[in-house]
Amino acid sequence: MAKKDWEKLAGEKGERVKSSKFERVFKLGSVGAGVAASSFAGKLKNIVTRSGPDDEALSDVYRKNADRMADVLGQLKGASMKVGQMLSADPEALPPEFAESLASLQRDAPPMTYNTVRDEIEAALDRPLDVVFRHFDPDPVGAASIGQVHRATLHSGEDVAVKIQYPGVSEALESDLDTLRGMLVWGRPFVAKEKLDRYFAEIRDVLLTEADYVQEAENLTRFRTHLKDRTDIVVPKPFLEHTRKNVLVMEYMEGTKLDHALEQMEPEARGEMLYRWLALFVWMFHELHELHADPHPGNFLLQADGTLVLLDFGCVKRFEPRFADGMMEVVTTIWTDEPERALDIYEELGFGDANLDIRTIDPEVVAAYHQIVLAPFVQPGEFEFGGWQPALEGKKFMLSHPSMLQLTPPPNMLMYFRLLSGIKGLLGKFDARIDIKPLARETAERRGLL
Repeated sequence: MAKKDWEKLAGEKGERVKSSKFERVFKLGSVGAGVAASSFAGKLKNIVTRSGPDDEALSDVYRKNADRMADVLGQLKGASMKVGQMLSADPEALPPEFAESLASLQRDAPPMTYNTVRDEIEAALDRPLDVVFRHFDPDPVGAASIGQVHRATLHSGEDVAVKIQYPGVSEALESDLDTLRGMLVWGRPFVAKEKLDRYFAEIRDVLLTEADYVQEAENLTRFRTHLKDRTDIVVPKPFLEHTRKNVLVMEYMEGTKLDHALEQMEPEARGEMLYRWLALFVWMFHELHELHADPHPGNFLLQADGTLVLLDFGCVKRFEPRFADGMMEVVTTIWTDEPERALDIYEELGFGDANLDIRTIDPEVVAAYHQIVLAPFVQPGEFEFGGWQPALEGKKFMLSHPSMLQLTPPPNMLMYFRLLSGIKGLLGKFDARIDIKPLARETAERRGLL
C-alpha cells in the first residue's frame, strides 16, 4: 500500500504528543492547581456551612478531579500516564472515584497521529516505511503509557506488531516526575507522602527500563528460551534487525485479552485459568528468579486452544535465588509455627532499619500479622480473594502494633510488591476461590525449603 493511502486511511484521528518541557510543565501545573483549588473549596464549604463532612459532596469533588487528571495524563503519556496507571493499580491507595477514572488510562489511552508514527519509525530505521513493511495499518491496535502498537506485514509475509515510543518520553522523564509529584502533593486527597515517594522512585526505575526497546527485545529472546519446552505459554519473536531503542518489531499474536476471556468463562473454568496464571508467576519467581513484572491483564492473551500469550516485556525484574527462596521460606514458617525463624529470614533478606533491631519485635505479633497478609496460605481449603484487603488490614494492624513498623522492606522489593498487588487485584476482581497452598508446598519442597 502506498504511503499516501496510509495517510488517507489514518485520517489523523490521533493526538499530537506534547513533547516540549514548557508544554508539559504548563499542562501538569494547570491541572494540579485546579485539583488543589477544588479540593480546598470542597473542604472550606463544609467549614463555612458547619455542615460537617459531606461524603456525597466530597465524592463528587474527587470524581471531577480524577476525570480532569485522567484526561491530562492520557494526553501527556510517558511518566505522567504511568503515574496514573500505577496509582490506579492499587485500589487501596485511592478513593474509588479516583481509581475508577485513572483506571481508564489502562484501557483508553488516546493514540498519537499517524504522521507522528510514520516519522518516528522512518527516523529510527533510516528507511521509508514502505521499504520495511508491505502493509502498515494506520490505526493502532493498542496505546499505552510510553508507546503504541500497530499491526503490519513484512515483505517476507510475516505478520508483526510494531511498537512505537512516543517522542520525547526519555527526555521528559525527570521533568514529568518532578512536576507530577508536586501536583499530587498540592491537591492530595489520597496517597500518604511516604507511599507517594516510594511510587515515584519505582516509576523512575520502571520507565528508564521500559523506554529501551532494544532491552525489551532481549527480554523477549531470553524468555522464549526459558519457555521453549512449554506448550501452554508463548512469547512473541522479536525481529532484531528492525528494532531500535524507540521502535520494536515483533511477531503478531492473536488472542483475547485475559480479563475479557475470564468474563466469558463459567466460575469453575475461570478459577482454573486464574490458578494457572498465578502458577506462571510462581514458576518465574522461584525457578527462573526473574519476573515479568507488569501483571496487568492487558499484557496477556488467551488463544482459542488455551495457549497463554505473554506480552510487554519492557519491565522484567531479576532476583537473587536466595531472595526468592527466602520469601517462600517465610510462608513455610506459618505451617511450622516458627515466627522466630521468620524474623531471622526477614533480617537476612534486608528487612528493617539499620538503626533498629527487628529482633525486638514479639514473634507472636509477627505470627498475627502473617494471619492477615498471608491469609491464602493459612486458611484451609479454597480462599476467597474477593473483598480481601491485606494492605488496608495490615496498616490497621501496624497502627495497633507499632513495633511492626520496624519491619520495612528493602528497596529491591518494590517491584515484587507491585506484582503481588496486581495479582491480588485480578484475583479479587473475579472473586476467585482457589486453594494455592498445594502450589506453595510443592514449590517449597522442590526448592528444599520443607
